[in-house]
Amino acid sequence: MSRNPKFVQIKLVDIDSLEKAAYNPRRSDPHRFEMVKTSLKKLGWLLPMYATPAGEVLSGHQRLDAARELGASKVPVVFLDGLDLQRRKGVNIVFNRATNDMDKQDTGESLSERLPLSVVLGASEGLPDIEVNSDEWYPCMGIKKEDTRELATKNIQQFKYHTIRQAESLYHWGKTSIPLVVTHKGDVVNGIGRLQHATEVGIPEVQTITVSKSKANLAQIMLNHLSMDFDLEDKYADVLRYNSFRRASNRQNFLMPTMCCDLISALSRTGKTQRAASMFDVENPVHVDAWKKWYGTTVLDFGAGLLDKSHTMQDVMGIDCVAFEPYYTGGKDSGFDIEGARYITDMFLARVADGTEFDSIFLASVLNSVPFHSDRLHIVRIISALSSPSTTVYAGAISRTADRYLAATGQKDNISNHETQFDSSFSAGYEEGVVVSDLIKRPKVQKYFSTNEWEKLWRVGFRDVRAYLYSPNSLVQCIAGDPVEINPVALAEAIRFEFDLPYPEGSLDRAEQALDAFARRLGMAL
Repeated sequence: MSRNPKFVQIKLVDIDSLEKAAYNPRRSDPHRFEMVKTSLKKLGWLLPMYATPAGEVLSGHQRLDAARELGASKVPVVFLDGLDLQRRKGVNIVFNRATNDMDKQDTGESLSERLPLSVVLGASEGLPDIEVNSDEWYPCMGIKKEDTRELATKNIQQFKYHTIRQAESLYHWGKTSIPLVVTHKGDVVNGIGRLQHATEVGIPEVQTITVSKSKANLAQIMLNHLSMDFDLEDKYADVLRYNSFRRASNRQNFLMPTMCCDLISALSRTGKTQRAASMFDVENPVHVDAWKKWYGTTVLDFGAGLLDKSHTMQDVMGIDCVAFEPYYTGGKDSGFDIEGARYITDMFLARVADGTEFDSIFLASVLNSVPFHSDRLHIVRIISALSSPSTTVYAGAISRTADRYLAATGQKDNISNHETQFDSSFSAGYEEGVVVSDLIKRPKVQKYFSTNEWEKLWRVGFRDVRAYLYSPNSLVQCIAGDPVEINPVALAEAIRFEFDLPYPEGSLDRAEQALDAFARRLGMAL
């Protein structure tokens, strides 16, 4: 089945009618900004900017600044309508990957290291400056249509599978496309992923902008290898926090390995069973009795997602399972059940306040979805404060040996189960093991751990920590006990953070209630 092309219309508009988005996450630096100016001087506007009808820039922030410095009065723009704030923020990230023919592991920093200014100056040597505001300064205004199959046949040797997904993310998320930049002979200079996507889904024609042979090398360098770093930790922090919640499609009516593999491993060593953790039978009385003896009968499921696992333990296994999930969706993919999350929190805090002692505390792949190290430290401190001397914490997270991480970072291709989801992912750059994924739906950050850093993280809150790799599921597992002495100041900060987590509109709004509950539990002022 063929899809309709998403052709763009480029308009020349007054430069003063555009305004940079306050949420734009890209960092600029003088080195790369000079490259942007060089590109405009020598190549002009090969690709247009993208903006909302109100003039909010979605793509082209650095070029806009450069054009202003060069004295431009008009700039070429494609206007995209009907995008709410969340979608505009997603588009802002997607444009960076969909525009550049970048490798999956590339970041702004890594590209900068490979692209010194000398390379750009060398490629631009001999090319005259184009007069600002002249017709020649706007090559993108000569946009045309070409047959997709003919271009694909000529450029098939350049195809890279992951670039399809990056182009597709823009096609779906932004409801738009970016023209290809080609030579007069039809060689693709920029946009091989966009051509590949059009070929794959049967789009009959693509829009192209032609660059001369003399300028093709510089254009290839500037369009494919020049990228700014993302300031995700600042301008996108809250978005990435609430975008990390469990999708409605990811139901888990079974115990995750973190909640049973330690028991299974122990039984296996005695020769009693060879079952994998995923085969633990929650309805088998023998299994359940063994589980209760190992993990206890009062447990906490911290970061309970859709509460599937909590209900399984409570209703099927007869465990007193307390759940906490601040980003509860109620099984919806389109937003949060905020009142449901607050109700879950209220029930949890009531158990905190009454001094309920937990035999075990489980965090099953929770910290993979916590985007920043400081946030993870807050959670570890809270878990430590909830632990008595007899409590054992079982924390698991997807490791950097997992197929999904290898696929997301370009170290492994064609991962059958995760191919579509992770081929559009890329390294975030601000922390090792962090990738931006799920671009087609709603950009989020996932953190993947090494065994050493997993152990180091949990030693912030516990003296007795054993971390290991559970290879059947590529998980780093941690068994922790003997909580450290509580630092009231650090704990209070952690509680204020965790119980006032942001939503697209508002927050969890339970910080004061949580401070009171923990103070009563611990018998100390917070």
